[in-house]
Amino acid sequence: MQRLLRVLVAGTTALVLHLAAPGAWAAEAIVIGRTLALSGTLRIYGEAKRDGGDALVASVNAAGGIGGRRIEVVTLDDAYTPTSTVANLRRLAATQQPTAFLGLFGVPTIAAALPVLEELQIPAVGLTSGTDAVRKPFNRYSFPVRASYADEARKLVSHLRSIGITRASVIFMDNPFGESLKNALLLALKGSGIEAGEFRLDVAGASAIAVTGQATAAAPQAIFIITTAQVAVPVFAAIRKGTYRGATYGFSTLDASTLKALIGPQAVGLGLTQVFPIPNGVRLRIVDEYLRATRAQGRGTPSFYGLEGYIEAKVLVEGLRRAGTNPTPASLVRALESIDDLDLGGLRVSYSPKLHKGSAFVDVNVINAAGDITR
Repeated sequence: MQRLLRVLVAGTTALVLHLAAPGAWAAEAIVIGRTLALSGTLRIYGEAKRDGGDALVASVNAAGGIGGRRIEVVTLDDAYTPTSTVANLRRLAATQQPTAFLGLFGVPTIAAALPVLEELQIPAVGLTSGTDAVRKPFNRYSFPVRASYADEARKLVSHLRSIGITRASVIFMDNPFGESLKNALLLALKGSGIEAGEFRLDVAGASAIAVTGQATAAAPQAIFIITTAQVAVPVFAAIRKGTYRGATYGFSTLDASTLKALIGPQAVGLGLTQVFPIPNGVRLRIVDEYLRATRAQGRGTPSFYGLEGYIEAKVLVEGLRRAGTNPTPASLVRALESIDDLDLGGLRVSYSPKLHKGSAFVDVNVINAAGDITR
C-alpha cells in the first residue's frame, strides 16, 4: 500500500513517502533524505527525478524492502535555491537521521551542499550536475551517477570533428551552470581545430533575439545551446526565424521530453548528448525496468530525468544491500566504494575509495521529425 503524508516542517512542505509491501516489516524503516526543486521554474526536473526515484523505491518495497526493512524517503522542496538546499540537508539530518541523501539537483545547489555533506558525514547518491566540483576535490560523501560535463563535451567534439566542423558559436546562460558547461566545452575544443565564439545569454532568455543574432552573424557551422529547456525556447524561435541553417547542438541539460512539449517541430534536427539511455526507445534492461515501475506507480511520465532518478535510487539500493543488516552512513560509504563496474542493465557504474566516478555513459542523439529523440 502506498501512503502519502504531508507534514509542515518550519514552513517547508515535506513529502514523506511510505512505500511498502503489504504485511508486517521486520524492523524500522531505512530513512533516506531528499531535497529537490519541486517549485519554481525548474520544478519539472525535480518532479521527474522524484517520480523516477519513487518508482524504484516502490518496487523494492513491494518485493520486501532491504532485508525485510522498507525504505522511507523524506523529501523537502528547495526551489533550486542553494540556501534552502543547505537548510533542508541540515533539517533532514537533525530530524530524520537519514542513512543517505538521494538525488540532489543543480550546479549552484550542489556546490552549496558538498561541504555540508562532509560536515554531516552523510553520503549523497545521485548529484544531477556534470560539473567537476562533484568529483574534484575528492569528497568522500559525494556519489555522482551521471557522466561529467567534460565527458559530454569530449564526446560531442569528437562527433563534430568527424563531420568536418571547424567554426562554432556557443550560446550559454549567464549563471554558474552555464559557465561550468561552457568552460567544459571550451576545454574540449582546445586543440581540436574548431574555433568557437562565446555569446552570453541572460537567465530569463530576454536577450535571445540579440544574442542569437550575434551568434549567427559569426557564420558558424554549428551552434551550441547551453541553457535549460525553458530558456532554449526563445533561442530556437530566433534561430528558426533567421537565415541560419547549420547544425544546432545541446547537452543533456536540454531535456528532450520538455523540449517536445514546449516547442515541438522547432527542435527537429537538434543534436543532443545524453548521459542516460533513451527512456522509451532503446530497450535496454534498465529502461524496461524503469517503464514497468513507472506504470506500476501510476505517476510520472517517462523522461531522461525520470530515468536518472530511477537509476540513482537503484545505485543507492545496491549500496544498502551491500552495507549489511543495519546500514549506517559510514557502512554505506564503504559499500558504495566496493561497487566496481556494476552493470545496471545497459549502464555501468564504478566507485572506489579514491575515485567516485559513477557512469561514463554518453551518447549523441538527434530529435526527429516527430519531435522524439533517436540515435
